[in-house]
Amino acid sequence: MSNPIETLADLLAPVTPETFFSEYRFKKPLHIKGDPEKFARVMNWQILTGLVNQTSIWSSKSLLLVLDHQPVDPKEYCVPEIGRDKTQLLMPDPAKVKAWLRRGASMVCNDIDQLTPELRAVASALETSLNAKVQANLYCSWKAHPAFRTHFDTHEVFAVHVAGRKTWKLYGRSIDDPIAHPYFKSLPQEYHNTHRGPLTQEVTLEPGDLLYLPRGWYHDALATSEATVHIAFGATGVIGLDVLTQLFDRAVQDPLFRKNLPSDRKELAEHLAQLGDRFAEFCRTPEVVDRFAQFIAGFRFNRETVTLPDDALAKEYRRAGNGIRLARKGSTFVLTDGKQGVAVPPGTERPIQWMLDREGFGEPDFAAAFPEIPEAQRTKLLGDLVAMDVIRVV
Repeated sequence: MSNPIETLADLLAPVTPETFFSEYRFKKPLHIKGDPEKFARVMNWQILTGLVNQTSIWSSKSLLLVLDHQPVDPKEYCVPEIGRDKTQLLMPDPAKVKAWLRRGASMVCNDIDQLTPELRAVASALETSLNAKVQANLYCSWKAHPAFRTHFDTHEVFAVHVAGRKTWKLYGRSIDDPIAHPYFKSLPQEYHNTHRGPLTQEVTLEPGDLLYLPRGWYHDALATSEATVHIAFGATGVIGLDVLTQLFDRAVQDPLFRKNLPSDRKELAEHLAQLGDRFAEFCRTPEVVDRFAQFIAGFRFNRETVTLPDDALAKEYRRAGNGIRLARKGSTFVLTDGKQGVAVPPGTERPIQWMLDREGFGEPDFAAAFPEIPEAQRTKLLGDLVAMDVIRVV
């Protein structure tokens, strides 16, 4: 069995994250060949079968069927049922689903990134490294039955291939950085067919392979073995339009943005210029820059988990009270009592200072303050600081 995928380095190996960021991210596709067992812990036929058979978690919105480019009408494979929240919805009927699969329909399982610890770990690793929200869809396809026509995605794609073989045709990018907006989502197929450009690359993915596509990169794919499965992890980062949204509350407090716009064209032009200048002033203030730096650093889905019985018995901590403090020494940080110091790992200075600034705190408080730090790393840091007598268990 393969090793777990817990970091971006694990996912991209043997390509390094440094090479990925400098040469490929946002720029061009990357096909990475991998050991057939590389993603075996993340997904395999047994895991997929178990998930699909949890029928109560699926609906016509989360489990889709597509046959030869055409979506299957949910009424053809779903039946009205009462869901777990006691509301009626269309839920997949196993017998009908199987009938469509035998005809060659592809099965799309949406939003699966929280369904197993392994899927959650991959999504979390991507979010931590990319400063992006990551969502995953699974595609199960059958030989010679295409699901989707040539298209581009409005997010970065990390296609993790786990079963069978699928050939991807890559055509290039004609739209820079499209977003999930109706303008891009409603483009007709004729537009895609004429704007996709010439075929630039053709790759066949096998188990253990990964394919990265920047958003806006035209592609299509076809299963070339009897049965194939891949998971598309889609990454969506913070963009300039988010600045407009996030600064709305700031603008509400400014009388200039609350004034009626003049109807005279010359006065209107002057007023619009004033609004633009004021908005530029907002964006240049250290307060706003710091706010967006924090917003970007925390831009991810909440992947906190509940572990029983441990979380019900969560530990409480307090400062040891022995005068240990965090200090900078050259380019590093050290924990020191004024006489001697111990260097702390890069990136841990902020959470350590957070602990030292408090008389006491609980594990849930620490997790809420630093959701970007994986749970295992938080636990290790707490244990290390207890061993060093920086903090003590209450």
